[in-house]
Amino acid sequence: MDGAGKRLPPEFIQAYSEVMEDERAPVADSFAMAVMLYRKKSPAFRKMKTKGQTARIKYLDKWLEMPLKAGQPAANAPLSVFDSRRIIKFITSHRDRVWGHSPSAADEAVLALSAFLTWCKKDGRLDWNRAHGIEPLYERPTEARIWSLEEQAKFLETASAHLAWAFKLALHTGLRREDLTRLPLSAITKQHLIIPTGKSRGRNTALIPITPPLRSLLDEIDAARAKLATAPLTILFSSKGKPWTAEGFGTSFDRHRSRMGLGPENDGPTIHDMRKTCATNMVILQHLYPALISDQVLTDLFGWTPGTLAKMKRIYVSDAAVIEAMTTSI
Repeated sequence: MDGAGKRLPPEFIQAYSEVMEDERAPVADSFAMAVMLYRKKSPAFRKMKTKGQTARIKYLDKWLEMPLKAGQPAANAPLSVFDSRRIIKFITSHRDRVWGHSPSAADEAVLALSAFLTWCKKDGRLDWNRAHGIEPLYERPTEARIWSLEEQAKFLETASAHLAWAFKLALHTGLRREDLTRLPLSAITKQHLIIPTGKSRGRNTALIPITPPLRSLLDEIDAARAKLATAPLTILFSSKGKPWTAEGFGTSFDRHRSRMGLGPENDGPTIHDMRKTCATNMVILQHLYPALISDQVLTDLFGWTPGTLAKMKRIYVSDAAVIEAMTTSI
């Protein structure tokens, strides 16, 4: 309605919407226009699950901000700039600047760009995929390692309370990043944490015993939650009093471990190594809390065979000094 209370004619509204859409539309034949078309037309992108599409779009949006000559963003540049070999140095520089704190995220970003450029090539828009063949930064270990007590202490030395809680909860539960950050308060029972796992898409449930050290950690977090104006429904929350996102927690985790000299450049342990560390801790703590941590709990939680469990016990539980050090540290 206009100022006099009259309804505007439909043809005026349509014409206005078209003008505004034209103003917002990307420049023809530009990188941004190609990204928009990729989202609409790429069969591979359209087949991705919503979570995957969201992650892919976030990476591509960051690539649109990539500065080219004179610092101009790549968004409005002709898509054809990606046919030039010179674009490679801009790609790697932008990758290192935006995702340098996390080699795995940097590699995912390049994979997202490469998938887009592959579609452009197949669609006849480009002759080359210049992102193909860029060396990955993250070297995946052949076997998970364990966070040593010294490394744990070093990480926690200057970690914020909210990051330290997440770190300790990961050590106690072995949950993957996505399950850890969305762990709801409703998961807490008298003796266990119960949560459907994201990797199984909710079909499987993780049953995690609440040992006295874990109960103490949950009580500490709960005391801080009680001071918030609006308490989140997740066990963990950031310094802003909001639930962590998996990506936000991962970024904060990687930045802090690098600051503490535990990053990939120093061959430090990763967030993925927390699960094996937890498994080791559980085997050791079973010696103290056999009623809570049964053999069945361990085999179900970590997918072990009885033979694997027996091997873990032979390695870790035979050393009384290890047990004493473990129980005093957590």
